Amino acid sequence: MAEMGLGYGSEFQLMRFLGHHREELDMHIQNATGQFEQVYWFDFPYDANRLSGDCECKGIECFEKLDNYDVIKKKWEKFWPQRGTAMNWDGIFKIGDTWFFVEAKAHKEESFQWCSAKEKSRETISTAFSKTQRWLNADTSKEWIKTNCYQLANRLAFMYFCHQCGIKAKLLYIGFINGYRQKKDEIHSAEEWEEVWSEEMSTLGLNKEIMTQHVSFIYPNCDRDR
Repeated sequence: MAEMGLGYGSEFQLMRFLGHHREELDMHIQNATGQFEQVYWFDFPYDANRLSGDCECKGIECFEKLDNYDVIKKKWEKFWPQRGTAMNWDGIFKIGDTWFFVEAKAHKEESFQWCSAKEKSRETISTAFSKTQRWLNADTSKEWIKTNCYQLANRLAFMYFCHQCGIKAKLLYIGFINGYRQKKDEIHSAEEWEEVWSEEMSTLGLNKEIMTQHVSFIYPNCDRDR
C-alpha cells in the first residue's frame, strides 16, 4: 500500500470526501445502490508505520466482531491463500444489513493489476476464481488469474465468499473525476470511467446485467472548475 498523495490520488480524495463532503458522497452512494437508509462508515485501522498514521482494512478483518467469526475464518483459510497480503479495502460501510466494500480510483492505471502469487497460492486462487465465475455465470474460458484485471477478479471472489458465508455484501467502485492532477491518464468524465469498467468486464467475460447485482459505481467530481 503506497503512501497517500497530498492533494491528489484516490486515497486522498476519498479521505477528503469523507471529511468534507460526506453528505454529497453518501447521496451518490444511496442513489447508485437504491438503498436510502443511513450510510454507516467503519473507522480505518491505525498504522504507526505510515505517514498518515492509518491503513486500510484487509481481507476479513472487518468481520472480527461477528459472533460466527471463527467459522468465517476457518472457511477463509481454505478459500484464499494465507501467505502474502489479502485484499486491501479503501473503505467499508453498511447500509441496513448489507456490507459494502469500497474500491476508489483516481486514474486508469489503478484499475489494472497482475497476479503475483506463486505456485500453490495460484492454485488456491484459481479454484476460488472458478467457483466465482460459475456463481456469476461468467465466461469460464477466461482465465482470470492470467489477466491484468486481477484486482477486480479477487474482489468478486470475495463477494462470492461472503455469499457462501451468508453475509450480504456488495462492491462499490468510486471513480473520481479530475482526481489525479499529476497523471496523463487522469479521468475527466463518468463516460471515461465507464469505458474502463467495460474493458475490465469484457476481459473477465462478465455479464453486465448480473454485475449490477453485485457492484455499484459512483463518479464524484473532485474539481468543479474543470
